[in-house]
Amino acid sequence: MKTFRFCGLAILTLIVLSFTSCEDSSIIPDDSSAVFSGIENASGDGVKVSSSSLPAVITQYINTNYPGKTITKAEKYLTKFEVTLSDLTKLEFSLSGAFIEVSGSNKKDTKVSDDTMAALPQVILDYIAKNYPGINIVKAEKSANKYEVKLSNRIRLDFDLNGKLLRVRTW
Repeated sequence: MKTFRFCGLAILTLIVLSFTSCEDSSIIPDDSSAVFSGIENASGDGVKVSSSSLPAVITQYINTNYPGKTITKAEKYLTKFEVTLSDLTKLEFSLSGAFIEVSGSNKKDTKVSDDTMAALPQVILDYIAKNYPGINIVKAEKSANKYEVKLSNRIRLDFDLNGKLLRVRTW
């Protein structure tokens, strides 16, 4: 019986020690020297970068497709850049500078600027103008194999990279 009590007390002591020995918070960095500070911090937020530090292909894309717009915010994440322009257009690019996605401001049913639509092939713009007159583009995204366009009437259109309609659904 004494052996059982001794073993129980020893186990309890080990458990208490294991919890209290891990309380040294001085080993966790609490400043910008954190492991993720160069790319992404631990909470998943991007790290602000200057527009001059963006890859040249991104600034060239913006100058070509959004003339007269300025970069108001640029952030670098683990796998992408997010850029906000002066008209609240938000653009996403891969780290190599390939265009990924464009969207307008966060307001519901806000039309993405006409400049933003320049990122879509003309055949897609023509299809939307013909089949959804007066409906605004809220968001447009290009992936490896398709374009996804969200309209202000909550219709989502998927097109292949050549502009052929693949699917219509709601979002």
